[in-house]
Amino acid sequence: MQNRRKTLTRIGAAIAAGLGATALALGATGAYAEDNSPAGDFDAQIIGGQPADEGQFPWIVALADAGDPTFNYCGGQLIEADVVLTAAHCTEGTAAADMVIRHGGTDITQTEVYEVAEIKVADGFDGGTMVNDWSLVKLAAPIPDAVTVPLAEADTKDWESLTVAGWGTTESGSGSQDLLYVDVPYVTDAECAEAYGTGFIADSMICAGDLANGGIDSCQGDSGGPLVSPDGVLVGIVSWGEGCGEAGNPGVYANVGLLHDDISAALATL
Repeated sequence: MQNRRKTLTRIGAAIAAGLGATALALGATGAYAEDNSPAGDFDAQIIGGQPADEGQFPWIVALADAGDPTFNYCGGQLIEADVVLTAAHCTEGTAAADMVIRHGGTDITQTEVYEVAEIKVADGFDGGTMVNDWSLVKLAAPIPDAVTVPLAEADTKDWESLTVAGWGTTESGSGSQDLLYVDVPYVTDAECAEAYGTGFIADSMICAGDLANGGIDSCQGDSGGPLVSPDGVLVGIVSWGEGCGEAGNPGVYANVGLLHDDISAALATL
């Protein structure tokens, strides 16, 4: 099984918008396939979500193209006033000068743009298996009055429901202007292993989604964003999945509780 990353590509968004048969034919075998996005699945968003209130996720950010800051392709979260935690597959191979961070509200068009000074991809990240799918982004300057999200420090796994949020693409094909969120049931390691076999690696990943019915999930453009517990602790980072919101196929997230020590050690080097 090939892991399906939840990043957003420009061609992927154009295909989803239905910009002609030629674009569809090229995208289905080109950029969409290279990005491991599910070709043909164009209802890509925080599936089943609703708009977030201002201040509900004050630490959430979007990763955007420095050359075109209106194009945001991944999410992330502030863990320090000048440090963002996101997914490694969102930053691998990207220079700091080519990325900016958007922060400061639920309407992405009204957020402020911040320059990036340094990117640190997790040691041991494997783009094939998606093991250790986390990365740190150091900003050129701290965000004033920043609110940060607390990190899970242990692999608790005693929840019934978790919350995922992001500006992932909508059924119209463009990124959601408004921040969306949805509550998703926690999926046990045994259930996730049954769904994904050896693709699920329990010492690095955690899963969430409605196995029986589907319909709620993260999707393209939400990679790197948060999976939080009911008490507001970051327990996961949006990583991959088979399709979006499909019954039997939960979303897979980097397990922050298991990766906490490695994240903290890397943070100390920035």
